[in-house]
Amino acid sequence: MVDDSKFQRAIIKEMLGEHFRLEEATSGEECLMILEKSSHLIDLVLLDLVMPGIDGFEVLRRRQTMDAFKDIPVIVLTSSNSIEFQTEAFELGADEFIIKPVDARIALSRVNNTLGVKSRLQSSLDEQNVWKIKSQIDEMTRLFNKVTIENLVTETLTNAPSALHALMVIDIDNFKSANDIYGHTVGDHIICVIAGVISSQFRNTDFVGRIGGDEFVVLMPDIPAKEVAFEKAESLIQIILKKEGLSIPDNISISIGLAFSDSEDKTYASFFGKADQALYVSKKSGKGRYSLYGSDVEETAGTNEILVWSGSRNVLSMLEYALSHSASIVSVSSQEEICSHLEDGSHSILAIFADVSDTTDSGKFIWDTVKDANPNHVCPVIAICREGSLDQIQTAVSSEIIDDLLFSPLEVSVLKRRINANIHPDKNNEADA
Repeated sequence: MVDDSKFQRAIIKEMLGEHFRLEEATSGEECLMILEKSSHLIDLVLLDLVMPGIDGFEVLRRRQTMDAFKDIPVIVLTSSNSIEFQTEAFELGADEFIIKPVDARIALSRVNNTLGVKSRLQSSLDEQNVWKIKSQIDEMTRLFNKVTIENLVTETLTNAPSALHALMVIDIDNFKSANDIYGHTVGDHIICVIAGVISSQFRNTDFVGRIGGDEFVVLMPDIPAKEVAFEKAESLIQIILKKEGLSIPDNISISIGLAFSDSEDKTYASFFGKADQALYVSKKSGKGRYSLYGSDVEETAGTNEILVWSGSRNVLSMLEYALSHSASIVSVSSQEEICSHLEDGSHSILAIFADVSDTTDSGKFIWDTVKDANPNHVCPVIAICREGSLDQIQTAVSSEIIDDLLFSPLEVSVLKRRINANIHPDKNNEADA
């Protein structure tokens, strides 16, 4: 543990001393000196970012050129909750972060998770040497890549056609919005955290792969009963939803499509197609859940939708990030589109968001259009105006159809409270006036 504060070192020692043998460094200089001499004894570094002399950021920079240090995981300690601080640390190679004041349960959980990921990565590297084919591994997550998982699934179906095999297709919910808001560095971190959780939950005989972007495939060959796969899918979903010890955004969850093999499944393509259809059902049914191919869940009732009229990608991403898992965003730009969705009985429209922040006529055209499309006010209408634009605000209020008013640029914390107040009023009775 590297921290110039004797008090902070004492706190961490009290929290972790019974679980780990701790070596203390009072500065970045001392940290680097210890690692140069005794790196073989160090399994993980807890590194304070703000120190006099060589600070934590500089230690991370020098780590990249030190063979003895670069493969040792680093968890950074910081009193700042700034996304910029965290992003810079991740870009310099940090594996995790812990916010001060340090919570003992979170600290122990993140240390164990990071050490566990290191162990699994080492196991993957060892497996690479056994297979002697580096191209089988996804470089970012150290899971099998798409080509390898396709070959393994097809080979399993061919060699054991009568056995019961389970295939899961797993997708990260709301990943695009988190990636848009926080950037690709945090997006990559989310993928790696989810990959680590997934790989930690399966047997050595199971095959876990990343097939592109934020999508994963897991093959559980020769399972004794279908219940094994059901329990595993539900456990994965709950781990990500609870996020205990996981440094990922609050709105991140996973959806799973599950399929079991039968005599018709001869190749990866046919087997994957079934699981992928089940994944589509999970996505349309509210996310953060799993669905089984061929089950009655595919006859799901209508889903919840939020209609958004906006030309801003940032506004769409912010709304997607702030919304609950039980609703999907639909972009509209005309009276006909709004009417079509309001009249479609297969969907429940929870709200209409109209963004006039970039309009040139104070938004009057949009308000007239929304009023004509929603004459009976069957759902709340929320205006998004440019902060400081009195014309837009007066026009929105005078339309007499809006239920709430937000200001651009949007803030996630405010947006979440106001969404709960307008769409889920039972969840939050303390929204901003």
